[in-house]
Amino acid sequence: MSFWFYLFVGSAVVSSVLSFRCSSRQDKLRRRNLNRSASCGLTGYEVATLILRENNLGAISVQNDQTSQKAAFRPKEGKRGTIRLPPDIFADSSLRAIAISAHECGHALQYYFGRSYFSISKLTFFLFWSFIGSGFFLLNFSFIFLSFMGSEFFLIPFLIVLLAAIPGICYVMGTLQSESDATHRGITMLELKKLIDYHETSFVKQWLEASFLNYVSNSWLFATVWSFAMAGIIMCHSRSS
Repeated sequence: MSFWFYLFVGSAVVSSVLSFRCSSRQDKLRRRNLNRSASCGLTGYEVATLILRENNLGAISVQNDQTSQKAAFRPKEGKRGTIRLPPDIFADSSLRAIAISAHECGHALQYYFGRSYFSISKLTFFLFWSFIGSGFFLLNFSFIFLSFMGSEFFLIPFLIVLLAAIPGICYVMGTLQSESDATHRGITMLELKKLIDYHETSFVKQWLEASFLNYVSNSWLFATVWSFAMAGIIMCHSRSS
């Protein structure tokens, strides 16, 4: 095998290890004071409603999502968007609940008053997996193309997967920037409205840091998939030569 094959395999292994370490760090942070009650006594729904109303975004509805365990802001739903909270966040008054609610409100503030990467993230996510899928599709039918083009055929899937790195990087950078900014906006509103005191701020930041690590871990998984795809194409090319 060529030097490039081992380089991409090594890169995939390293990124896999980094993804695992981020996940482990995330689990440790989330196990600390999981259900600690907030001093304000408000539920996730009440906190989200308060933050939105204070920013003239009362038209955004806050709904109890019985079908999902993940909170999300969906700007295309309803009149001006919808914040969906799972039942254990919607009706809970723990610091975890208000931290997640404030974070989703941060996405709403970002969408209307800041720089939102929502549309770009959806497009780059689609492009990344389209390029990766196209590259593997061509490899699955390489026995047909090899009879016409010879080993030079592998240059096509190689370039397609190589190009996948561009939307992949854009997606990762946009997502991390969006999540970081939403966290900052959410915490700022909690502090501004005195919904958390000095001692509670550290826990809220800790919990949201754990959530952020989930996106960091996923970013390393993107790198793993891309590296293995590149290594696979090089391996197929070496065996056909």
